[in-house]
Amino acid sequence: MRDGLFADLATAATRRFKAHWRLKLALVIIMNAVFWAAYLFLSRHALFPPHELPMTWLDQGAGFHPRGWTWVYESAFLLGAIVPWLISTRQELRRYVVGFAILAGTSFVIFAFFPVASPRPVELQEYPASLFIARLDGPLNAFPSLHAGFLVYNLSLTWRLFARGCPRIVMAGLFVWAALILFATLATKQHYAVDLLAGGALGWLADWLAWGNSAAGAMANASTRRKRDVASHAG
Repeated sequence: MRDGLFADLATAATRRFKAHWRLKLALVIIMNAVFWAAYLFLSRHALFPPHELPMTWLDQGAGFHPRGWTWVYESAFLLGAIVPWLISTRQELRRYVVGFAILAGTSFVIFAFFPVASPRPVELQEYPASLFIARLDGPLNAFPSLHAGFLVYNLSLTWRLFARGCPRIVMAGLFVWAALILFATLATKQHYAVDLLAGGALGWLADWLAWGNSAAGAMANASTRRKRDVASHAG
């Protein structure tokens, strides 16, 4: 029974990936080009004096363990690369882009006027993976954490797209993965704990502003589609 359910999910995911794939590809290219151009510039160019935030007990308790946790930290990009491709309608794509713009745009304004340096150590020669991140990502875009923001935004989108149709074990696995990613941001000292709180709240707000109360409608549409599929098979 469970094997059949996972097979159905795989079939549905494949169908979703193919839906509007040309539009998705164009949006991915444009959005990434604009996002990374602004993000990388602001990460290395402070328009105002940078700030440092206080270390909480969470920051101190996480310590500094980049050797293994760097890969967990980077795995968030995998989630962000997959989830948007599971969108199946143009309306959903429009909402996703709106939420993305709210999340990124608000963060960039804060980065510009209130730059915060991450607590990442300057010397990273012993940790090649962390050194790669440091060379790519400047130190100034700590607050709010876009890592946490997009994590919350993409998990919210996953829930909106699949609602109760997704097996509990899959959703539980996603939340465990998300918790590990959030801890990794502290263990690699990419962010302060308060960065995660602010980024997560902003990710939730961007989702709410872009999607509103559409979750119920999405579930109803999904139910309608399932009934149509059953009727077509019966016919």
